[in-house]
Amino acid sequence: MLDQETPPAAVRPGPGETIWQRTAPESRRRIASFVSRLAMMLGMLALIALPGRRSIPEMLQLLQTVMFFAGLWSALFAWVAHEPPQPGRLNLWDEALAFTGLFLLVRILRTVVFGM
Repeated sequence: MLDQETPPAAVRPGPGETIWQRTAPESRRRIASFVSRLAMMLGMLALIALPGRRSIPEMLQLLQTVMFFAGLWSALFAWVAHEPPQPGRLNLWDEALAFTGLFLLVRILRTVVFGM
């Protein structure tokens, strides 16, 4: 069942508090997980691009594919874990949506800039 009380992220910040400090600990862990996975994927793509054998459109196509499968993978884990969407807290469904958004962003960039 969904939490009906006020989500922790909606609480007014105290004096001197940052957004990060008032974010729920579960959400902070999910953000850290997302950023570390994204950095790892971009690092691996950079290693693939080092020899210079691939053009920028090919690298964007590879990045698009990686983001698609990362979103699919996150959604699969959320589904297997029976994780319900929770207002006010980030979870695997939000991570799947973020990777899907990046997939679409790279797709639009490829289409607009390179006409592919």
